[in-house]
Amino acid sequence: MTTGSNNDSSAHGEHTYRVIRLVGSSPDSWEDAARNGVVEAAKTITHLEYARVTDLDTVIRQSGDTFYRLELEVAFQVDRSRPSPVRGEPDVTVKRYLIVANETLARDKIPKLVAERSAAGPAEFHILVPATRSRETRQLTAMAGDPLSGYAVTDVVGLDEAIARDRASADSRLSTFTEKLSEQGVDFSSEVGGPDPFQAISQVMQRSSFDEIIISTLPSSVSRWLRIDLPSRVRRAYSVPVVVVTVEA
Repeated sequence: MTTGSNNDSSAHGEHTYRVIRLVGSSPDSWEDAARNGVVEAAKTITHLEYARVTDLDTVIRQSGDTFYRLELEVAFQVDRSRPSPVRGEPDVTVKRYLIVANETLARDKIPKLVAERSAAGPAEFHILVPATRSRETRQLTAMAGDPLSGYAVTDVVGLDEAIARDRASADSRLSTFTEKLSEQGVDFSSEVGGPDPFQAISQVMQRSSFDEIIISTLPSSVSRWLRIDLPSRVRRAYSVPVVVVTVEA
């Protein structure tokens, strides 16, 4: 599935909605393609309202395999009004928080922060874990090509395996952390993003909105995120408060 925001918003009743475009595909049918697109979107986008097919086509590979592909417009709620958990009570206004972390996700500071934000009032959290490159992967990437000849000087399979391990590590950290959140009854969504933390944040911000972005890093002496000035870049790009949480190595 690929997504891209058209930055449109529309009013439905008393709520405000954002519309994004995404592409779903299936080897079986257009109905399955639409279902796959909506299911994938629902993994990271809360409060989906509707999906509308805007275009469809069929991709035929040289092997003869056929893929059904369609473009969807998906609308989701971006305001902060939610039904009250108590039946008959008026809607409640929630605050939404984006938490960005990787190696520091398992430490104590983020769970405490989530508990504090939750205690302050109705809250929703989206956990983003960029699959940042390990030292091994960075070394293999640096060796991946000779800038003079253009020939590969390292094992491409080994590089692919190292990238897969980075992704698996991020998945594992996220899975362990979300299990704890589930036990606490926290309202959250989550995903593993690409290796570039700024790009990963940008992709999330294209399809959602938050009251605060929380970036958890290692100390400045070892943090690559601080060396690339990630918090300041995010502040400049989005008119959202950014909080930096530093966790000892």
